[in-house]
Amino acid sequence: RRFWGWLNAVFNKVDYERIQAVGPDRAASEWLLRCGALVRYQGYEKWQQDYNGLPTGPLGKYKIEAINATDSCIMYRGFDYLDGLEHVTEIKLQKCIYIQDECLQRLSQTKSLQKSLLQLQIISCGNVTDKGIIALHKLTNLEYLYLSDLPGIREKETTVHVLQQALPNLELELDLE
Repeated sequence: RRFWGWLNAVFNKVDYERIQAVGPDRAASEWLLRCGALVRYQGYEKWQQDYNGLPTGPLGKYKIEAINATDSCIMYRGFDYLDGLEHVTEIKLQKCIYIQDECLQRLSQTKSLQKSLLQLQIISCGNVTDKGIIALHKLTNLEYLYLSDLPGIREKETTVHVLQQALPNLELELDLE
């Protein structure tokens, strides 16, 4: 188990020179696919899941619009890849064992995502607590938030109240015990 943690940390190491060389969307696509996530590009229906099948073309042609990180090994260490993404409207974090409060705080502090992100789903991420969910209040354009199977959320009513105060237009769907 320790070996996989080490390997996943390697997959999440940010290569800033690569971001400069190929642009934020391409570099983030490579990171996400390497970690087992899927990406969908603006103007395309199909989810990209094959690292070796990443589309080529002029720099900046493919803009990430959606991220499905189900069962992926993305972790805080790689979140710098999200900084330059300006077109991401939806993110799904499901069964991500390395997602924790710091990841959600980092996500909500990412300026480009504060502007673009409209839908977020957090499902079966056992290390997420109320603190991480409350941090999402900085995602001021968020329209829809789905929270399910998050045993770390202990103060459901308080957490929901804080989010609804900060984001009055948010549609919040809960499936929590």
